[in-house]
Amino acid sequence: MSRNEIKDNFTELGNFLGNNRLGMLEVPEYQREFDWNESHVEDLWEDIHNYVEKSIQKKDEDYYIGTVILREPERSLDPDLEPRYQIVDGQQRITSFYLLAIALRKKFKEIGDKKNQDAVNEKLINKIERIDSKEYQIRRLHGAQSIREVLNFIADENWDGSWPKKEDLPTQIHGSTLNSINRKLKKALTSHEDEINGKGGYEEEYDPDRLWTLFQVIQNIRVMILSVETDERAFYLFETTNARGKTLEPGDLLKNHLFAKIDRNKRDTIYSRWSDVVSHSVGKLVIMLKHFYYVHDSHVQKNDLYKALKNLKDDAETLFTDIEDYAKFHYLMHKGTYEHFVEYLSDDLKIYENMQREEKIKKMYLSITALRYFKSELTYPVIYGFMKRFSYFLSNDERLDKEKNRNKRKSFKKYLPLTLEAFERFQFINYKICSNKGNKIEKPYAKFAGDLFKSSNIEDFLNSLESLYSFFRNELVEYDLFKGYFTNISLEEKKDTKLIHYIFHKIEEKRQGKTLKEPPIFNLDKNVKVFDVEHFAPETFTTHSNTEEEVQEYEKIHQQIKLEGLMGNIGNLVSMHNELNNKLKNKTPRAKWDYISENMNSNVYRTHSFLSDFDVVENEDWDVRSIQKRSEDLAKECFDDVFAIGEDSNFPKINPQILNKFKN
Repeated sequence: MSRNEIKDNFTELGNFLGNNRLGMLEVPEYQREFDWNESHVEDLWEDIHNYVEKSIQKKDEDYYIGTVILREPERSLDPDLEPRYQIVDGQQRITSFYLLAIALRKKFKEIGDKKNQDAVNEKLINKIERIDSKEYQIRRLHGAQSIREVLNFIADENWDGSWPKKEDLPTQIHGSTLNSINRKLKKALTSHEDEINGKGGYEEEYDPDRLWTLFQVIQNIRVMILSVETDERAFYLFETTNARGKTLEPGDLLKNHLFAKIDRNKRDTIYSRWSDVVSHSVGKLVIMLKHFYYVHDSHVQKNDLYKALKNLKDDAETLFTDIEDYAKFHYLMHKGTYEHFVEYLSDDLKIYENMQREEKIKKMYLSITALRYFKSELTYPVIYGFMKRFSYFLSNDERLDKEKNRNKRKSFKKYLPLTLEAFERFQFINYKICSNKGNKIEKPYAKFAGDLFKSSNIEDFLNSLESLYSFFRNELVEYDLFKGYFTNISLEEKKDTKLIHYIFHKIEEKRQGKTLKEPPIFNLDKNVKVFDVEHFAPETFTTHSNTEEEVQEYEKIHQQIKLEGLMGNIGNLVSMHNELNNKLKNKTPRAKWDYISENMNSNVYRTHSFLSDFDVVENEDWDVRSIQKRSEDLAKECFDDVFAIGEDSNFPKINPQILNKFKN
């Protein structure tokens, strides 16, 4: 056989991982690290849940996960050395399915199903060699170098669920590196476990029958294996299949459909318009099209998206125009400036005719930028459906006529800022802080988007809106869970700098009862840097800025704060105008408080009410206990007041009396 020959094998994943010839795999050293995150896993499980359900209903369909490219093992002179195929393309998918198999084996173990536990282990995870009445486990996959030893550890059939320490591994990995690897794999594995346990796209825990069906679906997943003998040939194959052999995405298919159906005389215009749609999708065309469909119909899975879109409207031109309208909104939510938002409210939706409500509009824009910062894309179709129908009733329902029913119109208009803030509060608590899984809200949000957009009258619209508010109230996490996450917010995670600014911005707005003056504490514009995050107990302090007595007095407490890992904790942090921050750098907490208290009402420095939270140092030291107490106090204030959603809060509610106002 020529060394340039390509072998192909269209097979099931169970055969691929379980076959002794192809089943022994490794990720070569030159490959990048395993980096599938929760969103990748959620996308994968959207398909898995779908195929499990179809299999239960006896409507089995082939589930195809694409092509995997392998380089065949080099011939070894050592007959005892296990030959392994090297994964040139496909390691992210294969590693994720390997982790899924470990999660499934663990679940079978939890429910006491030893037969299926062993079956998963032998078919998907470990090759079992039996020599002289002894069993030896050989891992079917050697993962990327950075995670290999930890992956091997948790792949052991006797793994008890605890994660390895340095002494558990053959190579002494540095402690911080091992912690990072453990976190990455634990997060990925937990994502799979959550889906099985009813905390993801399927809202009930998988029972034994459904688990068995899941096992069958995984084994029967179809995969195309291309294998060659040389690295050079493998790389060539990788380049050509990725450059020329891409599967057509729903967006590609939809574009072809629109081009075929719309008048040929408009072809040049169509190219330009489609290009604008793609540009407005900000690299998320499929997500944008799914969200568009949620608004106009209902929830849809990616595999069914093209067919659903094609059949949505009889007239292709109308479909295209509607998609363009949603694309403009999608871009506004992802990239739009304050000016864009004002223009959309006034020109597109005709909600505001002038800027007399500028403070209210700025508050709404803060909600938009907060949702953008939270990466809460699933809220966008609901907000679109709400705003489009809200605008329609304002312009077309005589009960909201600006001349005849001014008070009723004013009462109705208040739901725009209230609804945006309601989303902001809920997403902050459940998703930004508590990291709930997005696919828990995807289907409910898709329904709310459609219900609001298709409301036939104001009464239906307000009923759907109250259903949304009720969903927020009922799905809110418990305070203790929120407190656990909130009190662990730390600036050691540099990405949390904006989160710190956002929290203190919202606290200050609530305490003052009004929109903050420019410049705001929370600002997504990277070019505007007016506020810094300051450590109240300083990271370092020197005799240069403090007296020797101050340093000696505070040194023991400072060391204890560092030892407890609380230096970067939110209880020790504050947003501070950079001019004031520069004045206080490297000072002890007592020296900082003395200066702040003297200048609290000064016109020289920008001060906020949350700076007074540190007045404890008037009478005692700022220590570990003080930081822990302040972090808990902030958590309580945020949950019960700043982002409050409960029945006793000012969270919006549409009662029967309000509905009566708008009945025909």
